Amino acid sequence: MALTVTGFSNNSLSYKIASESDASDSLSSDIFGGGGTLYAIDFDNQSGNSAFLKLYLRSGTVTAGGNSGSEPDMMFKLAANKATTIQLPAGLAFTQLSFWVTDAAATSDTGDPGTVVVTFFCA
Repeated sequence: MALTVTGFSNNSLSYKIASESDASDSLSSDIFGGGGTLYAIDFDNQSGNSAFLKLYLRSGTVTAGGNSGSEPDMMFKLAANKATTIQLPAGLAFTQLSFWVTDAAATSDTGDPGTVVVTFFCA
């Protein structure tokens, strides 16, 4: 797992990009260190199996998987061996952006999905 966050800010333009080169069932918590607006998510599921990206958009304690796993605010099914981009032209506001990726849709799932690259584009 290697999360990198970069950004640019001036009077006319401000953005942040976070990219995880090997997303897993381990929680990546509050990746931007506060709130923002999500405009796009880029997925590259390099695994031979489907994977499930789970997003938590609110502040508070988040637990990935297990019997006490947090219910994600959004979930996306990522097809096996496929790359895709989801664009949100109007933006999706969040107070904290946390995520994890598993090999099944259940909130309690803790299965490692294999190699999944996820990139978030925010302002």
